Amino acid sequence: MRLRLQSIKFGLLTALVAWALLAIQTTDALAQARRPKIPYEYEGFKDTNWVSLFDGKSLTGWLPLELGGSGPVEFREDFTTEGLTHAVPVILINRGDTVSGIAWTNGPVRMDYEIEWEAMRVEGNDFFAAMSFPVKDSYVTFIPSGWGGSVAGISSVDGHDASENETSSFLPLKDKTWHKFKIRVTEKKVQAWANEKQIIDLNTEGKTLDLRSGSPSEIKRYGFVCTAYRSTGAIKDMRMRKLKIEEKK
Repeated sequence: MRLRLQSIKFGLLTALVAWALLAIQTTDALAQARRPKIPYEYEGFKDTNWVSLFDGKSLTGWLPLELGGSGPVEFREDFTTEGLTHAVPVILINRGDTVSGIAWTNGPVRMDYEIEWEAMRVEGNDFFAAMSFPVKDSYVTFIPSGWGGSVAGISSVDGHDASENETSSFLPLKDKTWHKFKIRVTEKKVQAWANEKQIIDLNTEGKTLDLRSGSPSEIKRYGFVCTAYRSTGAIKDMRMRKLKIEEKK
């Protein structure tokens, strides 16, 4: 009788282990399926051509994040609002109680690259298209039009927020207007542009770079994370490329 009970227990344990392994494999398969089909490996670019990160047809390659009080993120094929002359496909990050965002699920390149995108604050009064991105083994966040809609900078540098460190600048941005942003990461610098004007030229040598205190830990699991704070942001035309040799300064 005792041997029979032990046999039953062993059988149940084996079944539970098999079920757990199947669940892990299924989850991993689903995660792989959500990754975009792209023509290169992120850790080894083949050339320096621009490659789109948003196909304008879906959220392929992107994962909406629940960060606690987040608003929904959706694909809009024909987004339009007051002042626009024609509809365009966008990633729409809807306003939440706190931070709302979406993550690029493919692994990031960590050095010698540029990423650029266009964004619009549809409504709200704070940042609407912040970008968290890797710098070597660290992550930082470029915040355009934060702190009530008027401050831009990198969080964080040597433990100081974008509003408190050397990257801080005054950058009020008009609502319901497309704004173009670009970030460049090299061995010694992080640079950023807003509407074709360079606003950040940070020498990173000897600096401690990290996400601001209290940032969601989920950010470091992904390649790039675009977020909005108590605002609705529309994102379009996002792309990235490897830098040419002469640009790696």
